[in-house]
Amino acid sequence: MAEQTRGERMIRIFAYLMAHYNNRYSVADIMNRLEIPESDLRSVQRDMQALADIDGGYIRRIVDSGKTEYQVALERAGKLVFPEFGDTLLHFMFLQRIANIYPAISSLIENLTGRIMQDLPAREQATLASYAKELNGRILFTGTPPDVDENVGKNLPVILDAIRKKQKVQIAYTDNWGNFSDKPRVPLLVAIHQGEIYVGCVSQRFPGKTYTLKLRRIESVKPLREQFVEDPKVVEILRRRIRSGTLLSGDQDQPCEKVVIYFPKYIKNILQERPYHPSMKIKELECGDLHVTMNVAVNDLLKQWVMYFGPIAEVLKPVKLRQMVLDSAKELVGMYERGFT
Repeated sequence: MAEQTRGERMIRIFAYLMAHYNNRYSVADIMNRLEIPESDLRSVQRDMQALADIDGGYIRRIVDSGKTEYQVALERAGKLVFPEFGDTLLHFMFLQRIANIYPAISSLIENLTGRIMQDLPAREQATLASYAKELNGRILFTGTPPDVDENVGKNLPVILDAIRKKQKVQIAYTDNWGNFSDKPRVPLLVAIHQGEIYVGCVSQRFPGKTYTLKLRRIESVKPLREQFVEDPKVVEILRRRIRSGTLLSGDQDQPCEKVVIYFPKYIKNILQERPYHPSMKIKELECGDLHVTMNVAVNDLLKQWVMYFGPIAEVLKPVKLRQMVLDSAKELVGMYERGFT
């Protein structure tokens, strides 16, 4: 393995500990698993000391019968995405970008990346700045943090690198209906929505049309040699779909409307924990009940979200959303009145 700077080595160790948060490792274990040469022993010992000393006590040092081991001291470390990045600087940029969506460890990541930045040579700092410029605007957050496992995370660095290089990828994928496909795709951005990671792509068959793939349903990703020419207008369409809440629907450029929904006060915590859209605001009325407002596209996804709450949610505006809920409720009543089919 090529010689690494201290910053690069610390990223790899940190990511490995996070990805294997249930296990304890000695310095020798870490060096063996990450194939770090024996000549770097003292350097790795210093790295582990630095990681354990970061404010917050997130990396635990355990001394048992004279043996020193290290383990992540974060119960929910498994919720993080720490895939094996071949490009260490790409991995570093991703850690910086996701820090703010994991409040429990944001200070850890900020402290770690801040220290590592000081140890990166000027050339690598310039490369990192270039990566951030190319990719920061392509990792977007529209809801709660992603809940994905380590195996799912393996495909993420390949996709991010393809976005950065404007390179097509071969993706094996199973859709909502169980249909399998294995074909070239053109990835433009990554969006995190309601606990899931999605890859925003542009259609090659219908120019200008965009769609999304759920990361957990991607079985494999392989970079192709073929490059693609990116259309800024198409990227903006994807961004507008995120802003309007149509990212997961077939609507390409649906306008936003003001939506007002009544909820009883006891549902407030649930609404705050899983907001439908970033524009959602909760206003508490004098009686204690809630008016929820947001600026989103009115479509079937929004209707389904409202109907999830059953009779405790009442749409006040717009009229067409009320009608959509009413029509679906009538269909539901009719189905049950007919009995078993």
